Amino acid sequence: MKKMLQWIKDHVSYFKTIFIFSVVVIVFRELLSISKTISFEQLGAIFQDLAIWKIVLMFLIGLIAVSPMIGYDVILNKILKQKPKKIFLIESSWMINTINNIAGFGGLVSIGLRSEFYGKEKDGKMVVRALSKILIFLMSGLSIYSLIAFFIVMFGHTNDYLQQYWIWLIGGGLYFPVVIVASLIKKDEYIGDIDHSTRAGLILTSFLEWTGVLGSFILIGMLMGVKMNPVQIIPLFIAASVIGIVSMIPGELGSFDIMMIVGLSTLGIDREVVVVWILLYRLFYYIIPFMIGAIFFVKNLSHSLNTRYSGIPRELTTELAHKFVVFLMYFSGIMIVLSATIPEAFSQFSWLKKFNPLSFHLITQLPAILLGFLLLIMGRGIAARVKRAYLPTIGLILITLVYTFFKDFSWGVIVFLSLLLVIIIFSKRELFREQLVYSWEMITIDGIIFLALTILYIVIGVYNLPTFPHHKRHFISFFLFPSEKIWFSGFIGICLVTLFSYLFIRYLEGKKHTIGTPLDEERALNLLTTYGGNTDSQLIFLKDKDMYIYTDQNNEDTVLLQFKTLNNKCVVMGDPSGKKEDFSAAVEQFINEADQWGYLPVFYEASEEVVMFLHEFGYDFIKMGEEAHVDLPNFTLSGKKMKSERAVMNRFTKENYRFEVFSPPFSNELMQELKQVSDEWLGSRKEKGFSLGFFSESYLQRGKIAVAKNQEDRIVAFANIMPTYTKEEGTIDLMRYSKEAPSGVMDYLFISLFNYMNDEGFTYFNLGMAPLSNVGTSKKSFIQERIAYLVYEFGSRFYSFRGLRDYKEKYASEWVSRYTLYSRNSFIAYVMVVLLILDNAPIEKQKKMHGVRRILRNRYQR
Repeated sequence: MKKMLQWIKDHVSYFKTIFIFSVVVIVFRELLSISKTISFEQLGAIFQDLAIWKIVLMFLIGLIAVSPMIGYDVILNKILKQKPKKIFLIESSWMINTINNIAGFGGLVSIGLRSEFYGKEKDGKMVVRALSKILIFLMSGLSIYSLIAFFIVMFGHTNDYLQQYWIWLIGGGLYFPVVIVASLIKKDEYIGDIDHSTRAGLILTSFLEWTGVLGSFILIGMLMGVKMNPVQIIPLFIAASVIGIVSMIPGELGSFDIMMIVGLSTLGIDREVVVVWILLYRLFYYIIPFMIGAIFFVKNLSHSLNTRYSGIPRELTTELAHKFVVFLMYFSGIMIVLSATIPEAFSQFSWLKKFNPLSFHLITQLPAILLGFLLLIMGRGIAARVKRAYLPTIGLILITLVYTFFKDFSWGVIVFLSLLLVIIIFSKRELFREQLVYSWEMITIDGIIFLALTILYIVIGVYNLPTFPHHKRHFISFFLFPSEKIWFSGFIGICLVTLFSYLFIRYLEGKKHTIGTPLDEERALNLLTTYGGNTDSQLIFLKDKDMYIYTDQNNEDTVLLQFKTLNNKCVVMGDPSGKKEDFSAAVEQFINEADQWGYLPVFYEASEEVVMFLHEFGYDFIKMGEEAHVDLPNFTLSGKKMKSERAVMNRFTKENYRFEVFSPPFSNELMQELKQVSDEWLGSRKEKGFSLGFFSESYLQRGKIAVAKNQEDRIVAFANIMPTYTKEEGTIDLMRYSKEAPSGVMDYLFISLFNYMNDEGFTYFNLGMAPLSNVGTSKKSFIQERIAYLVYEFGSRFYSFRGLRDYKEKYASEWVSRYTLYSRNSFIAYVMVVLLILDNAPIEKQKKMHGVRRILRNRYQR
């Protein structure tokens, strides 16, 4: 049970997302249901018969009827002891209540939304207790009216139809006294712990809410001129509402409408009048208030997003508007392509003729569709510069030439295709790639083009169906085909093209070849010990990445790169290791070999030095964060700034805690003790890696381990010291502590490590990177950095970026920028998605997908 609760707690953000998404789906679905019951022509006729003042009055009645529900939110915030701004409270409350009116489910939707809007800054149990008090009193108003309606039915003058619903009315009426008694008797925190003023406020709010619901229905009927007796209407309306609530049907649709139509008809009201009455009630009580709530939602959402993401959403909207203008410019180019698909349009409309410089007619539909789409497919191979695309493309163009010559001779088309053929023949040297790696960027572009053309063709086919009304045939007659058989032959062509597309892509891909080699521990270690490394070099021994080794003219290994491949991206972790003089040559060789096999390198967390020479290779870069360095010779605990750190060290010394450093090899007993500490630190989380180590005995056996021991000589925290193969820079990788470790143990371990490494002769200590520190915050920043910041902000549920920066700030004497570099042929959004995947997936997924696509690990478990 504890594990289940912990799992739910760890994944609460996912449940919130699912809840919000579910509410959106439910609301959208119910709006569609309501819209089916509303005829706009009928509404137009109704409003023509109603005086303007009556329509305005109905509008005001609907708004006033919804207003009492704001009282729930006022009371909730009073219980939570928080005072939100009045405008925020009113807008949020209106939005929550109008959404709940549409979605229904007995008020459960409103409870979930209130938790999301008002409970973020409060303890979860406190919010649940407050919401439980609201929930139990939501239906008290309906229950009071049920009792009133019961007495009207049993002792008043009602017809026989209403008599049958006495059981529902008494059932609904019993809810209120039961809730009152329970709240008075029970002494628990969820129902009984409520003062008299709060109880009275909730009951009054619920009563006013249902007075508004009932009153709006009756008043709208009166304004319509319906002759009725309200005493007869009240029991029917309340009984229909109780049945709708019990069934938990969203918006009480269906059961409420049917019961009201039948019931009001038995009271002598014309059925058509009843339908109009319910229609106006739905419009003024549900739809219009909801639309106002939607306006509040958009307002708050846009303000929240712009505040949270430093105005990026507004900038992106402006950028999209600019892209739309560019799209209109490209529209003229698209017209040329459409002239081959719907040539009659260019004949009928003179303004379209100006966009048709080339007449291209292929008279038989099946070959035309086949050749047109196949040229697009071959175009992908040529665009990707794949050798295998050369001969098939030439063959297809020759077939098209022959077909055009015999079937639809046109000098313009012959010259155009001949010129295209000559260009491809003489461009053979440009096709240098050995395989196609079908990237997400390619899939996106091809998918848009193929989907758009296919949908257009299907729409034309539907338009040509005999059953399709052609009352506007004079306007879009160019969509008409000579016969359905001709269109169907073209559709078969599209199906064949789909199959051929798959086969041709597979042909271009060939037998998949990857670059680099699996880890050769001896070879990698020899290179690092000979030429040195950096703070990321040791990560190669995690065995979750491939290695690429550059060999110089003397056939000696001098440079090591560690990377992982996902889709067409080879993500290199950190700076190259080894002989610095060969870095440029090694990186150039790696880029060229990757390009030959269709891959695009991405250099992750690279230094400014790497940025400088990679920029010469046409790479764009974005800043990913800043790395904290501690000046070890000058580090001191003296001074006001380090007062709290001094206190930590004094406390641990007084309590007889000890700092020790063990050297490998380590005993099984020590490894088991470290494993226990690591497991306690992880809890329900999963191990992650790629840019940070995970608990692996073979990995930990490669370096020293620093531990903190308590008075009983038990290890309560540890950190593995990463070999950097240099005396200049020291750092650690895993830093974990057990449940019994006291607060401040991380500071104790860090300060002890600073002193230890200073004694060992290191110049500075690398505390690691603070991701997104000072990235994309300025309006003058590159748009790529602004987008990257936005992507990572959406991934903030994985990690608290600002907290890490603040923690390292107290020790750091210098901040060094780190960058991600990527090819200009990559979409920045896809680059960031690849980094998120590689940096955030648990290592268990790697084991399941070994040899296919290893989805890798999280960087920042510090």
